[in-house]
Amino acid sequence: MPIKGGSIKFEGIPKIDQRWKDNAGTAEVIRPARIDPSGDGWLFDRGLEPWKSFAGSTILESETSPYLTEKVDSFFIWTKQSTGQVYHIVEMGGELFYLWGNNNSPASATNFWQDKVTIATGRRRRKPSDPGTQYIPFANKLLIINGYDKPILFYGEGRWRDFGFSIATPTPELLPIQVKWNNSTANALREGIFDPAFSSSDVIGLGDTGNTDSSFYSYKMSFISDTGSESPLGGSASVSWENETGFTSKHGVFINELSTGKKGIVARRLYRTKNKRLAQQSDSRDEIYYLVKQFNDNSTTEYIDIVPDTSLVEQAPSILDSTSISTTWAFGSSWNNRLWLAGGSDHPTRIIYSDIGFPEQFGAGSYFDVGATEGGHITALFAHYNSLLVFRESAIDIIRYVDGILTISTLTSDVGTTATSTITLVPNVGITFLSKDGIYTLSGGLEGGAISSVKKISDLISKDLTSMSIPALPSAIAAYSKKEKEYWIHYVRKGETVPTKGVVLHTYNGSFSFRGSNDPASEYLWSFTAMAVDPEGNFIFGTRPSWKTLAGAPASPTTTNAIGRLIFLQVWSGSYYWGESLSVGAQQLQPSRRTYTGGLLPKEENLFESNWIDFGDPSLKYRVFSVEAEMVTYGDKAVSLDWGSDYSVVWSPAGDCKISKPELIFTTGEDPVFGPAPATVTKAPFIIGTSSLRSGRKVIIRWDVNTSLVETFRFRIRGAAGTTFHLLGFKINLDSREQLPLNQRANVGAY
Repeated sequence: MPIKGGSIKFEGIPKIDQRWKDNAGTAEVIRPARIDPSGDGWLFDRGLEPWKSFAGSTILESETSPYLTEKVDSFFIWTKQSTGQVYHIVEMGGELFYLWGNNNSPASATNFWQDKVTIATGRRRRKPSDPGTQYIPFANKLLIINGYDKPILFYGEGRWRDFGFSIATPTPELLPIQVKWNNSTANALREGIFDPAFSSSDVIGLGDTGNTDSSFYSYKMSFISDTGSESPLGGSASVSWENETGFTSKHGVFINELSTGKKGIVARRLYRTKNKRLAQQSDSRDEIYYLVKQFNDNSTTEYIDIVPDTSLVEQAPSILDSTSISTTWAFGSSWNNRLWLAGGSDHPTRIIYSDIGFPEQFGAGSYFDVGATEGGHITALFAHYNSLLVFRESAIDIIRYVDGILTISTLTSDVGTTATSTITLVPNVGITFLSKDGIYTLSGGLEGGAISSVKKISDLISKDLTSMSIPALPSAIAAYSKKEKEYWIHYVRKGETVPTKGVVLHTYNGSFSFRGSNDPASEYLWSFTAMAVDPEGNFIFGTRPSWKTLAGAPASPTTTNAIGRLIFLQVWSGSYYWGESLSVGAQQLQPSRRTYTGGLLPKEENLFESNWIDFGDPSLKYRVFSVEAEMVTYGDKAVSLDWGSDYSVVWSPAGDCKISKPELIFTTGEDPVFGPAPATVTKAPFIIGTSSLRSGRKVIIRWDVNTSLVETFRFRIRGAAGTTFHLLGFKINLDSREQLPLNQRANVGAY
C-alpha cells in the first residue's frame, strides 16, 4: 500500500524474500544468523571452535598428511545401539578412521595419533561429481559403501570386516574311496582311519552293499556370517565307487579340505546329495542337496561323513535363495528389516534387497530395476516409516510392502536430485532435499490412498541459488539440528570445487537465512566438505584446510611460519572466534617434527541487508529521514548502518551505534559488561559482589540518513569482525511528495 509520509514500521521478524514482487519489510541477505530460541528476531552470535585442537602439539612431519593437509571427504557420527558409544568416523586422503579415547596430550610427536583407529586405507578420494561415502546403520552395525571400494561392515570397538558374499564359495575337497581296503573295525573312527568301512548291518556309513552296486555322492558347502546370512552354495565335489565281490562295506567319506571363511564367518554348512548310484543315470531329483552338518566354527578343515541317506532331512537352499553380490553398490538403506542396495556405475538403475533379518543374503530374484521408466539413474534410497523412497536424477519412486508383497511405483516424474547427502527428514516440514532448481520437501501421507506432495519451498531465495554449480550438486551436504532447529544445506557455487555457500531453513518460523562469506576473499573460510550432527544437536563440519605464508602464498604444515586455518573438524557454536589458527614452528630433527602454536581467528562480518523498499506508489517520491532498529542489548561494541537508494550500487554510511539505551550511553548508568576496566569511557565493568546481573533488554537504535527524494530505499546493518547483534524489527521515518513518473516519449526519437 502507498505510504503518505510519517513512518512505516515493519512488525515481526523480517524474512528473506528475493522475488521481484517481494513483501515490504523483507530482507535480501541475512548472514550468518539464527532465530533466537528464547524469543524472536535474528541473532548474529555464531562462530566456530575446533573439534580437536592442535595448538601446542608436536607432530611428526610424516604424519601431518592427510590429517592437517587434506579436505575431509566424508564424516559420520554413529551411535551404537547396544552400548550408546558414539563414533566420529572421518574419511580423508584415502584413509577411513575414527578417533577413540584420549591421546594423553602427548609431549612426544611419535605418539600424537595414538587415539586414531584406521579402518581402511587406499580408498577412492571424493570428486565434485561424486555423492561420496554412504553410511547405513543396520541393527547394531554400520555398513560403509561408496560404489568403488569394498563395502565395510563396522561393529565398533575396533572391529570391522568386508561386507557380504562377493566371491564364490569354495568347493570341498574329497579323498577317493578305496573299495578293496576294508577297514571295517569297531574303532575305525576313533583310530582316525581316513577311509572307515562299516558292515551292512551298521546304521552309519554311506553306499549300497550289493556285490556290484555303485555309489555316487556330491557335496557342496556354504558359509554362515555373524549376521545369520548364508552364502551361495559353492561348487560341487563328487566321490563314487563300485563294489566288488567280497568288498561290499559301507564307507565314510573323508572331506580332506573344508575351506575356512573370511573374517565374520561363524559357521559353515556341508550339504550332500543322497546316493545317485550311477552318474550317467542321475536326473534333477538326484541333484537335491541336504544338510549333513553345520560346523559352528571357522577352523575345522577335516571331516568324515558317515551320515546315512535316511538321516538327511533338511534341504539346502536353492541357487536362487542366495547369490554373490557386486561390491560397487553406491547407495543403501535399512527398511522392512532388510538391507537395500542400489545404483553405482555397474547397475545404475537396479535395486536389490536382502532376506528379512539376513542383511547379507540376497536372493537372485530379489531386485527391482527402474531402467524402463523415466527418471534417470538412482541417486539415493531413503526409508520413511512404511515406505522406501527411491530418489533418481529426475524422479522419485516409492517401494511399499503390502499384504506380504513388495511393490514399486512412481511418486513423481517431475523432481529428482543428485544431491544425495542433502536428503533429510526435517521435523514438521517433511523429507527435504536440494535439487538443481531449488529446495523441495516431500510431505503428506505415503500409505494407502493418501496424497503425497512434492513442493518447492525455496522461491524466496531463488536468486541466491542461481550461483549453485549443477555438475557439483552431488558434493552438496546437509543436516538437521534439533538444538538449533535448523536444516542447513552447504553447496558448491559455480567456479568452486567444494561447498562454500550455505542456506538454512529455520523451522521456528519457516524462514531462510544464508551462511557464507560476505567477502569473496574470505570465502575459503567457509569450505565445509562434510557435515554431521552429534547426539546433542551440534553441527560438526569436515573442512578443506588452508595453509598460507605470511605473504599469502600457498604453504603446508611443514612450512616454517605458515598459518593454517580451518584444520580438520570444526564445531558450530556460540564461540566468539572463527576456529583455531596454527602457526608452524621451525623444523626439529631426529625425528623431523613441527610444533604448532595456536591462535584465534576473528569472525567475519555479520550482515542484515533489507530488500529494496518501493513504498507502494510510483506517483510519490520519498525522503527517508532515519532508520530505527529494534534490538536487544549485547556487549559493548558498535554496529554500523549503510543505506542506498534508487537501485544504486553505492552504499552510503550512516555511522556506528552502540547497542545501548541512547540516554545512558557513555555514562555509568549503562549496563555493566564482563571484562577489565578500559582506559576510555565506555560501559562500566561488571564487579562481582557489587554489580547487578542483568539480562538483555530491548532498545531502539536510530541512524539518521536524510536522503534526497527517492523512489526506492534499502539499508544494511553490519557487525564488523563478528560483532554480535540481535535484530527484532525496524521502522523507517520518511516524508513523501507527489511526483508522477517522467514521460520518456519526447526523448525516444533522439537516439
